[in-house]
Amino acid sequence: MNATREIMWNVNTLPNVVGLYGLLVVALVIGLNGVLRRAELWRSGTPSPEYSGHWMWRLDNLIQCGVFHKKVARGPSGSAIAHLLVYLGFLVLLFTTTMVFIHHDLGIKIYQGQFYLYVTMLSDIFGILLLGGILYFGYRRFIEHADAVSNSPNDVFILAMLAVLVVQGFVLEGLRIHVTHDPWALYSPIGWLFAKAGWFLPDSQAKLLHFVTWWFHTLTVYAFVALFPYTKFFHMMTSPLNLFFAPTARPKGALPFIGDLEKMMESGEEFSLGLGTIKDYTWKGLLDLDACTQCGRCQEVCPAYLSGKPLSPKWIILDTRNHALALEANGQLSSSRLPKIAQKLDASLSRSVLLPFNNLRPTENGYDSAGAFRSSHANVQAAVRTVGGSADAKISGDVIDPNAFWSCNTCMACVEACPVGINHVDQIVGNRRHMTMMEGQLPHEAQSTLRSIESRLNPYGPQEDRIKWLEGLNVPVLKPGDSVDYLYWVGCVSAFDPRKQKIAKSLVSIMHKAGLSFGVLGSVEGCTGDPARRLGEENLFQTLAKQNIELLKSVSFKFLVANCPHCFNTIKNEYPQFGNLGEGRKPEIIHHSVLLKRLLAEDKLLLKDGDLKDVTFHDPCYLGRYNDEYDAPRSTLKAVKGLRIIEMERSREKGLCCGAGGGHFWMDLKIGERVNSIRATEAAGTGASTVATACPFCMQMMEDGVKMTGNEQRLDVRDIAEIIAERLQ
Repeated sequence: MNATREIMWNVNTLPNVVGLYGLLVVALVIGLNGVLRRAELWRSGTPSPEYSGHWMWRLDNLIQCGVFHKKVARGPSGSAIAHLLVYLGFLVLLFTTTMVFIHHDLGIKIYQGQFYLYVTMLSDIFGILLLGGILYFGYRRFIEHADAVSNSPNDVFILAMLAVLVVQGFVLEGLRIHVTHDPWALYSPIGWLFAKAGWFLPDSQAKLLHFVTWWFHTLTVYAFVALFPYTKFFHMMTSPLNLFFAPTARPKGALPFIGDLEKMMESGEEFSLGLGTIKDYTWKGLLDLDACTQCGRCQEVCPAYLSGKPLSPKWIILDTRNHALALEANGQLSSSRLPKIAQKLDASLSRSVLLPFNNLRPTENGYDSAGAFRSSHANVQAAVRTVGGSADAKISGDVIDPNAFWSCNTCMACVEACPVGINHVDQIVGNRRHMTMMEGQLPHEAQSTLRSIESRLNPYGPQEDRIKWLEGLNVPVLKPGDSVDYLYWVGCVSAFDPRKQKIAKSLVSIMHKAGLSFGVLGSVEGCTGDPARRLGEENLFQTLAKQNIELLKSVSFKFLVANCPHCFNTIKNEYPQFGNLGEGRKPEIIHHSVLLKRLLAEDKLLLKDGDLKDVTFHDPCYLGRYNDEYDAPRSTLKAVKGLRIIEMERSREKGLCCGAGGGHFWMDLKIGERVNSIRATEAAGTGASTVATACPFCMQMMEDGVKMTGNEQRLDVRDIAEIIAERLQ
């Protein structure tokens, strides 16, 4: 006997067949109409050429992160496993349904024999695993009340529908086995158990129950198809799309280039900078909004959120999405080429399903009824409390409280954690750009810093004081036309701040010891513009960038070394937006941790033994997550005999920001706990006696954090250059 089963058993009559396919067409039309309307919404965004080209890389990224869920697996183990069970279970059941379609509807008899037995067994196994994953997510939401996850009607609906679909399948399978006495029943173990559970049912009642359940299952499946673009199910399409269109035209550590402002102003044409309203978002920015799965991983790692500030990167995305969807449903955001009846159907479903399902009921974990994040310090306004609003509404102010954007440390932890490739920092800084450049809104302390940079090329003091740290040191100050192997970019903080000058002096002694040909630019070196760009002052940044590029062109060098990751990142990743550092030459831009690692590997530095010390290393965000450099500072420390590295629980790509990024070194919002206190407590918890840093800003924040937490007697904060310089023979 050839192993198989009768397809359409108990329902293979003409009225059922007509109803089955007729309703399928209706469901497909409704679902496709919703997908097309969302695609039109994305198309309404502004152009962005950086998301084109590099198709093979994009395909590889889609396969790794979209198919094999590389970034999903990095999350909390329980959630990662549960998501994997739901994902694989859904794929296996979809595969089984496809095989049935090919066998029955296309007449290609493949759902039989050993193949049938394997497929039906896998369907039962992965179906029950899928149900287990759903139960775990239900536990997280309704029993554990995990802060990171949403508890919206959308989440309830998707979990309930998946669970109902799986249970329906098992019931149908069990009733069929019960009545037909299927000889292959043991290859459907869960269905066989359901059949045994219904042992008391007469065949006539079992067939009637099967008929009713079959239509219930069919209508549930069709509801899934029709409502696909109006529920969280839509992320199955938008998330892979977003991963496929990851940015490739700019380095990971660079912000989007909005054009040369000098040329834009010379053109005489009107223009708007940054993200003021939803109409300013690029098509990729709008796709980012739709790709969000509300998993909350970005929120779990956000230093601003963890310290009680009015920022949740998840709700920055979701509040903006709710705003966009409400406008789209009301016909304000995108013109449609679809027939009027299709537009009205989409608007009706958006109002009745999409928008209510994306809003949250009042809960204890800080969200209001419209899905807006709340804290004790600020109230982020609802995205859109009723369907409507205005396409000219300001994202910062009308939709979201400006303090949410100013609370960001631009540490990229949210971007690193996001499994679907959303760039929260691009959107946050985009809003900052508009507030700063178009509306003149900027925290007071940041204003004074930017004025100082604009007038004196640094945020500290007279530019002539920039070279005072060089007194007594044999360091060449380069003039136009000079040539060296290594140009040491000192940076403002290391040149002016007495404590950070020790980093610069240590690095100079190391370079002398290694016999390197090097020099500095002295008093003509200016701020790279990193604080200005992160605070949204794009015009000042571009002015500084162009000045510094011309300065760097005036001297010749093979390597540029910076001990500040912010300077390093800006020169390496953002200055190329304005041209090369010299015609026909491409000097290598390196962080001082890379230089130290190389010198030690080449035996150009001999170190003496020292006392045994336990060291914990704090990863600078602009070195680690921005430039993927985690090994160089650790390799440098490992070269020192007597040092033992103890990692903090949050380290490397999961490291917690010190709190200085995003311009926060220059401003203090006085909201919530200080991020550096949290990080200093984590460092003290390792039992180490030294916190090693590789960034002057991180050093300042960690030293302050150590003092504020009362750990100054237990913890010493040292830059890796200081540690190496102390051990030089």
